[in-house]
Amino acid sequence: MSSFKDPLLLRAIPVGARPAAQQTMRLLERPEISTSAGLIQDTNWHVADYPEIHVAGELMQIPYRMYYSWPDEDITSQLTPAEHLVLACWMSRHHDGRVRQRALSLIFASDASWTIPFVVQLCGEYVIELGKDVLAFLNRDLPGRPVLQRAYKQFSNENPQFIRLTEQRAASYWLDDYRSEMARDEYPQLAALRILARLSD
Repeated sequence: MSSFKDPLLLRAIPVGARPAAQQTMRLLERPEISTSAGLIQDTNWHVADYPEIHVAGELMQIPYRMYYSWPDEDITSQLTPAEHLVLACWMSRHHDGRVRQRALSLIFASDASWTIPFVVQLCGEYVIELGKDVLAFLNRDLPGRPVLQRAYKQFSNENPQFIRLTEQRAASYWLDDYRSEMARDEYPQLAALRILARLSD
């Protein structure tokens, strides 16, 4: 068990879930590279700060990248559901896209509204498989979960600047990497953000 604390990770979790976050953090081994708060604005590596992100009125700060290893199965099997969800949200900010994808599948199983910015954040990143997963979730699963759907609508209405910035980042990746392969409207990250825009109408 580790005794150190990573304030950036703790600030990514709302107060109500903070006890679970503190317990989960004890299972993480200190990484060689510190958690990063800097936002890479686009593929030209312009660095900017995140806009403020609110979930049900509570301010949250989602880290840009983290470098912790996913704990072994014998450790994670002992986690409570709340602690497992905290871990999944943190791992969705992992530097390895495959780890982010694994974490995302766990986040989708929860109706906790505070997980929403972790999902939306992935729409502004370059790994197209993550965009496809988010798009499939919004199309297939979200309509059958009205409580979570209302939470997504509230999040979109509370955070227009964050949604706008995420769309700008997604458009930048489409322009640089995929415009020769698909139309802008077909790029899954942008298609997912259009669904969120419709929810906020």
